[in-house]
Amino acid sequence: MSNERIYIVEDERIIALDLQRRLERIGYQICGLAASGPEALAGITAQRPDLVLMDIVLQGSMDGIEVALQIRKELHIPIIFLSAYTDTETIERAKEASPLGYILKPFKERELATMLEMALFKSVADNRIREKEQLFSAILNSTTDAILVIGAGNEIFFLNPEAERILETTDQNAKTRTFDELVTLSYMESNETVSLIRPDNESKVFRVKNIRLTNRNKRSFIVDMTVNSEISMPLQNDTILVSFKDISRLYEITDTLKYQSSHDTLTGLLNRNELALRLNNTLQKSPEILETASALFIDIDHFRLINDACGAQAGDQLLKETAEKIRSFMGSADYASRSGGDDFVLVHFSARGTDPMENLATIAQGIIERTRMQPFHWNEKTYPVTLSIGIVRLDRSFKNEHDIMVAGTQTVSHTHESGGNRFEFYSLTKTPASSSFSISEWISKIHNALNTNSFKLYYQPIHALDESHAIKAEILLRMIDSDGAIIQPSDFIPIAERYNLMPAVDRWVIRNSLEAIARIQTTSEPLAQAIFSINLSGASLADESIIGYIMDAADYNGVDPANICIEVTETSAILNLTSASRFIYILKERGFTFALDDFGSGFSSFSYLKNLPVDYLKIDGCFIRNMDRDSVDYTMVEAINSMCQVLGLKTIGEFAENDTIIGMLRKIGVDYAQGYGISKPLPLEADKT
Repeated sequence: MSNERIYIVEDERIIALDLQRRLERIGYQICGLAASGPEALAGITAQRPDLVLMDIVLQGSMDGIEVALQIRKELHIPIIFLSAYTDTETIERAKEASPLGYILKPFKERELATMLEMALFKSVADNRIREKEQLFSAILNSTTDAILVIGAGNEIFFLNPEAERILETTDQNAKTRTFDELVTLSYMESNETVSLIRPDNESKVFRVKNIRLTNRNKRSFIVDMTVNSEISMPLQNDTILVSFKDISRLYEITDTLKYQSSHDTLTGLLNRNELALRLNNTLQKSPEILETASALFIDIDHFRLINDACGAQAGDQLLKETAEKIRSFMGSADYASRSGGDDFVLVHFSARGTDPMENLATIAQGIIERTRMQPFHWNEKTYPVTLSIGIVRLDRSFKNEHDIMVAGTQTVSHTHESGGNRFEFYSLTKTPASSSFSISEWISKIHNALNTNSFKLYYQPIHALDESHAIKAEILLRMIDSDGAIIQPSDFIPIAERYNLMPAVDRWVIRNSLEAIARIQTTSEPLAQAIFSINLSGASLADESIIGYIMDAADYNGVDPANICIEVTETSAILNLTSASRFIYILKERGFTFALDDFGSGFSSFSYLKNLPVDYLKIDGCFIRNMDRDSVDYTMVEAINSMCQVLGLKTIGEFAENDTIIGMLRKIGVDYAQGYGISKPLPLEADKT
């Protein structure tokens, strides 16, 4: 007992005063006396006692039961009736007020004390239950998960508002139906119907992701489902709680990102990165399938003349028309890509039992003839268009897509130089030049740069849009030609990648970068405090020895791994997912951080990020460079950044070319910006004199 406050409602004042005296002697506090209904309601409303002792017969027109009903409805204060009445009608009326007790007059003091103590204890317990019920109700009604309570026969006992929205029904109507009448579940990939699975006695909880839920109105949702059997209901066995998290919008965003990042926005064909993935997958096929596969490299002859004469809009239209002609020759298993500029690749699988060479010649000649017979029309003028096609039969001699691309590019270039408007099959004996320098000349230049240190390190600041973030800078590579001219990486890196020179280039960059960083950290320059990003190629990710090389170089130069961020491109990471995951986990344990570069240009599926525990994600510049003029690009950046925040990743916006774009990145909440709007690349160290 803790001096609880009691309000007495009794029509006879002498009895009320006696009751007050006896209760106060026991230890209770009497906060008021009333003899009539209105007086009682006013006093109880003002005092808010812990309990009311209510006589049934009161002065005036209201009796105690009527007062008790109103108190229960409006004030939720527990009541004990004191009465001499024992007739059935009075008892039944009193039950409606849900009293905590009914004491018959006359009563003994001990009997009253026991009743009060038990009633107050039950009142506290009821209040706690009521609070939990209110909290539980608030959670159920405000959560974004759909929640259902389902019985052993799949009958529905309860729906929350989100479940009502998804099922497009009400809680009341649902209780007249079973779960199977309202919902159909199916697997996303196979569309096979799946029954509601109940947990076994050991697990109690069953979870399944990416299930398609279709309601009775044929509206579908993509959901994550949880089934929980850790609940009980009176007289109900095997009652389960089912919750659905609607991830339809996330799926739509992911599908959009995946499509945008795997397809050329102009023609709708696959882009270069997706082509690389599929070519590598094709090379892994069985010999029986691989021997039917070929790649047709298709270039538009003299495309630049039409593009320059008629403008970029005309050039875009010609590309789209060429893509449509290529599509018309595709089989069900084929895939086609715009690999860059006016370059297209059609990967064709010949039918079993046919002559592949004859089949390929027919397709190539058909594409050439259709293009020749359907000239390009622009501004009421007609422009003849021809194609050059190089055909590469795929086999195990090609180790990866780089080998195929080199062979195809060489073949179609040779066809081009031979006059075009024709096709040609790839032959190992052909060695045409691919640019102003031949392939062999480029290889020689790269080897020479490695041997004579004719590479030079630059850096580009990565500006923190939140001042609380650390200073960052990306180390960039340039080649110095024999005449002192600076050669951009876009000119020599593709050759190094194709001919497996990137591991050697990466090691040169790692060794020289760490030596330069160690020297910088001994100065008072702002860069001394920076986190430096070093790029690593896909070939190095698959090189087991590179891990030890990086750690040894850092130790030898006394550079703290926390000051080094290793950047890998999205495409190279996914193509080497197992190696990349192991690589990242090992070096992260030593303190290195990681950034996933060019996100959005390749695969853009967030599902693989759980296997790539990177710290930073660099949003590809293709979305950022035009975000101040293109609302779709702005929305894509916003969506990527939002999901990165959920995943706990810092974001870096590449190609931040002006103050408007930088301001938009800051508004969206991107953490860093990088681009000419911040700074052009600068030499990492001054030239030594």
